[in-house]
Amino acid sequence: MEHILDNVMREKNVERWSNAPGHRLAIGLIDKAGTRYWRNGQWLHEPDAAHAESLYEIGSITKTMTGLLLAIGEQEGIWSGDNKLSELVPELSGSPFASATTLRQLATHSSGLPRMPGNFRATIKDNRNPYASYSDQHITEAVLAEPPKSGNRHAYSNYGFGLLGWILAKRLNRSLSHAFSERLFQPLGMSNTLLRSGSPAPAAGGLVPVYNAKGISVPHWDFQDTMAGAGAVCSTVPDMLHYLKTNLHPENTPFPEAIAECQREHYSIFASRGIGVGYSWMFYKEQDGSTTHWHNGGTYGSSSFTAFNRDKGKGLVVLSNRGSGVWSQIPFIGKRKLSVDKLARMLLDGFYRMSD
Repeated sequence: MEHILDNVMREKNVERWSNAPGHRLAIGLIDKAGTRYWRNGQWLHEPDAAHAESLYEIGSITKTMTGLLLAIGEQEGIWSGDNKLSELVPELSGSPFASATTLRQLATHSSGLPRMPGNFRATIKDNRNPYASYSDQHITEAVLAEPPKSGNRHAYSNYGFGLLGWILAKRLNRSLSHAFSERLFQPLGMSNTLLRSGSPAPAAGGLVPVYNAKGISVPHWDFQDTMAGAGAVCSTVPDMLHYLKTNLHPENTPFPEAIAECQREHYSIFASRGIGVGYSWMFYKEQDGSTTHWHNGGTYGSSSFTAFNRDKGKGLVVLSNRGSGVWSQIPFIGKRKLSVDKLARMLLDGFYRMSD
């Protein structure tokens, strides 16, 4: 049945896109029979050196890991999802917003925060590397300036997840990079995964070069702890497949309850269609009644997508060192260009039809 996947990857538009100059598209699949890796036009059952050593920016998939850090801390009694922000960070005690908003609201994009902080644009020194200069002082000032919010409507917010990661790191008295390494990556055996945060940021050695949607070379993104929880993790296909295995089989991990907490519904977006959000993980009901959890990510020079379906025992990760153009985000038939998101949907459709 692997011909189904081969047919997807051999479609003319897929071949043209995946073989663009400098493009290093990498794919990993997991099912009950094991794993498969795709690179350079062929499927492998073991990762080659390029899979094992190529480090990609995974963008907003980082948010699922920030959500897991929140859940682990809840299980350990360090904080509660119901804690108000001002309870954990004293310098936010003067904020009516922080005094009324919980960690769980940040983790489900239901805090009422906009996509980016109000003072964010003024801090950008290089438009190609927008997060590099956003400091502790900036995020504190932004939160103190936030008016109280009414209601808890779901609205995707990088600001909210940046703030969540920053608060958790401060409560742990660790850098966010240290907290992720100590509490997530090491226990899960993700030895080639890191969170690039700090001043100066860790060296970019090992990261694949990145290009925008037009194929123009762009810098990797740098982060301070203030926004790192929204998108600063870099990883490999084997490590990301290992991460998917922990979500498919949380009983085999050091913190099964925390992983289950991340996957369960904390906010219903469209109840009639089975669409909701856990701790960052988005999910929806397939036509056969099974549930697919997913998240995507993107920087100016990278695109990523990951999904898993526990009912089917299957998972997918797609990593690309090429950013998406604006037209790839417009879901009109005949208008949407090929992108990681579109390829991932094509692969999932084929993968779900395959027998184990």
